[in-house]
Amino acid sequence: MTLQVGAGLRSGERNAELLLLSASVAFIFIAERALDGAAVTVPSGFRGILTQFVVAMIAGHLAVRVLAPGASRVPYAVAMLLTAIGLTFVARLEPGVAQDQSLWATLGVAVMVGGVLLGQRYRVLRSYRYTAALVAVLLLLVTGIFGETINGARLWINVAGQSVQTTELIKIFMLIFLAGYLADSAGVLSAPRLTFGGRSYSALPYLVPLGLTLMVAVLALGLLKDLGTIALLMLVTIGALYAATGRIVFVAGGVLLLALTAWLGYQLFDHVETRIDVWLHPFDDALGSGFQTAQALFAIQAGGVTGEGLGRGSPDTIPAVPTDYIFSAIGEELGLAGALGVIMLFVLLLFSGLRIAVRAPDDYGRLLAFSIALLIAVQAFVIIAGNLGLIPTTGITLPFVSYGGSSLVVNFALVGILLGISDASARAEAGR
Repeated sequence: MTLQVGAGLRSGERNAELLLLSASVAFIFIAERALDGAAVTVPSGFRGILTQFVVAMIAGHLAVRVLAPGASRVPYAVAMLLTAIGLTFVARLEPGVAQDQSLWATLGVAVMVGGVLLGQRYRVLRSYRYTAALVAVLLLLVTGIFGETINGARLWINVAGQSVQTTELIKIFMLIFLAGYLADSAGVLSAPRLTFGGRSYSALPYLVPLGLTLMVAVLALGLLKDLGTIALLMLVTIGALYAATGRIVFVAGGVLLLALTAWLGYQLFDHVETRIDVWLHPFDDALGSGFQTAQALFAIQAGGVTGEGLGRGSPDTIPAVPTDYIFSAIGEELGLAGALGVIMLFVLLLFSGLRIAVRAPDDYGRLLAFSIALLIAVQAFVIIAGNLGLIPTTGITLPFVSYGGSSLVVNFALVGILLGISDASARAEAGR
């Protein structure tokens, strides 16, 4: 472990990050006052929960300042502001789990620090690309055998009394594999035809390892009935393939494959058929199967431009609102202004990740940073679009905002890896 206390104290990036983190403190302070003035129930010891969050945030900042002074200022600050928004709405919507969310956020910050150290040594991960793919598949198999079914999907394993969603964990392993595979094969895949000994051959066979890994993962996720993660992994794979090769044919082929997967899901799984039917006709059974979607749309409409005010709306009438529909709650109580603010935070995080990818000194670092940024952005897009009724709901969570420990910890780990890659790039530039 390399300690860079002097460099951390002088780091302009870290000083700017500290200034940006003040937005999170300001938000939770204003939110606490707003909820105190509203006629809603807040968790007992709410100020203590918020204090724990602030302490964890400052500790994470100090760790990054010492370990990675050259890392980008944006990812951690944006992640913490999104987490502050999420913690506030979880406390407002389901007070009984607010303490758990704060503890998961604290654990997420600790894991992020480990991610920073891993990201600084990201080249080592390239050697374990196929091992990472194998671990991802094994995790899915273990979940299928020993997992517990919640809301119709078998995605959780009980560990020490806590339900861990293993499909969140496999995202990290799949990204490690995807970046490593494409870093090795991009040069071949970018050429439509290969020439050896005066004869031309198709480059498509080089897609076989990626295709097999993705197919096994998709089949396993299909058996676990997690079609949201299937769509997420396929979209990220399509984006990474295009970034690595620049060939639009992979985008077209990937979109067709995604459409075929959606059609098969509609034909084979009743809950997928129900979700699509509800998406197409949410008000045909507004008090039955369409109740959740209808209430979410009503909530967003009720928010208007400036919102009903924090704690003054009725988003708690939406089933599963802290997890699946928290963006609708934000839209109702903070209005279009607050909803657009959340969207812009995800856009800022995406562009920060892309900037880190561009600055990375090698193909693997670029593809790993790009894939991480794209994964978080696509996940946010899918859940927000589902809340707005633009696409069917998928059951995945809004990164950093929705209630859920596994998702929160994994996303903080991904931010840590981004910060580590960014710091490694800054060191490489300084050493030139």
